[in-house]
Amino acid sequence: MARAALFILVGLLFFAHWLVTDPTYEGSDSQDEWNYVLAFSGVILSLAAAIPMFAQLAGGRFAFRASLVAAAGAAFASFANILEDGVGMGWAFFAFVSGAAILLLGLLVLTVVIALGGRGGRRLLVLFPVGTIAAIIFYVIAGGPLMLATWLAAAALALALPARTAVQGR
Repeated sequence: MARAALFILVGLLFFAHWLVTDPTYEGSDSQDEWNYVLAFSGVILSLAAAIPMFAQLAGGRFAFRASLVAAAGAAFASFANILEDGVGMGWAFFAFVSGAAILLLGLLVLTVVIALGGRGGRRLLVLFPVGTIAAIIFYVIAGGPLMLATWLAAAALALALPARTAVQGR
């Protein structure tokens, strides 16, 4: 139940932030406002908590390890965003981009691990990291709705799967 609640929270946070800030490809005034900086960093940080929990749901030691890379990237990007936009340290932009790249690479590895290690219908679990990657890449265009749909579906899956099958070692 807690896992599903976290997944719902991630989707809602991303959607709400996307809706309120109305992101563009250009720098906006809201990007430098402290409350928006903290909100965006919190939204990114929520992925650091949710991705490993999803990997446990997907099963397998390798999936969990790949998720930790993605979670570390999300946490690093979140912290770098505070330094860059909140404190005004321009060099932290490169740290933010590096954290985002680590996040995306970790999600890509998680996708491959689930695809190769999953059996039958379990391979469809690749849709969740792929949906997250798409939402991050296309954040300006449709990131909020994509992230909302992805993580609400993950929450439904978390509620549908029995608790004993959530963590399986390989």
